[in-house]
Amino acid sequence: MRLGIFGTGAIGSLLTYKLAKSGHSPFIYSRGESLSTLQERGIIVHSMDSFDVLTPLEYSILESQQILDVAIICCKQNSVSELAIIAEKHLASDGFILAIQNGLGHLDRIASIVGKGRTFGACITHGSNRIGPVEIRLGGEGRIVLGPFDEEKLAIRSGLYEKVIEIFDVANLLPVPVSDISPSIWEKLLLNLAINPISAICGVRNGSLLTSPLNQLAIAVMMEGAMVAEFEGIDIDFENLENSLNEVLTSTAENRCSMLQDVMQGVPTEVDWICGAIVERAELHGIPVPRTQTLWDLVRGLSIN
Repeated sequence: MRLGIFGTGAIGSLLTYKLAKSGHSPFIYSRGESLSTLQERGIIVHSMDSFDVLTPLEYSILESQQILDVAIICCKQNSVSELAIIAEKHLASDGFILAIQNGLGHLDRIASIVGKGRTFGACITHGSNRIGPVEIRLGGEGRIVLGPFDEEKLAIRSGLYEKVIEIFDVANLLPVPVSDISPSIWEKLLLNLAINPISAICGVRNGSLLTSPLNQLAIAVMMEGAMVAEFEGIDIDFENLENSLNEVLTSTAENRCSMLQDVMQGVPTEVDWICGAIVERAELHGIPVPRTQTLWDLVRGLSIN
């Protein structure tokens, strides 16, 4: 099984580390400072009271002529199309792309390159924070929910998807296969909608959203998104949403969300694919989402020099 990792941020480094430590050496596509660090030093992984180094002997740098069975794209939304085009050149004709992004729209863009039948999505809740080039700090243990973009149009090698699930299981990634990834993508989107923009604007860790008035605002904006999800045909358990949000906030109380980290580092955020995606779909259905619109405007304002 030839697995490729495209993107070596928090999630890409986590997956590389977990897979390599379980005995499955992945191929890594990276560029710039991250690539040179991978070649010279390896990946540094901090845990609560120790750290480990994944050396260059435990993985391979992807070379131009190598063919992959599965390409796992772990980049930010603004790099998805570019990396999907690169991944497609390395992908076996009966292989598939597995995309792990926040927000909406990435699966459609990947499907336009490799087809719906070779496009899979995933949502990961394992804690991982990037603290430097291919250097991460592990957070709480989670799981990875994965499934096809369109199960009826599958065009991949028989047994390949099942083999990936087996490999993830051995790597202690706790895979949860589903027949349709769309509901999970939306569930993750609603949680990101509630947490990321408020944390980024206020400059606070996740746990601060458990207290008034931020908790009420987080719940209210999440419910705006949930209404849009229903109009998009997603079955929403409204009663469970608030509990799910507060459970996530409790388990990740000390985390700085990715959007806050992006703002602190002065790099583009994914707010267009989180708040922006909700606003655009709300407009199509004629649904007012004033809180989401305001948060979108404010986070974009943080990026203005």
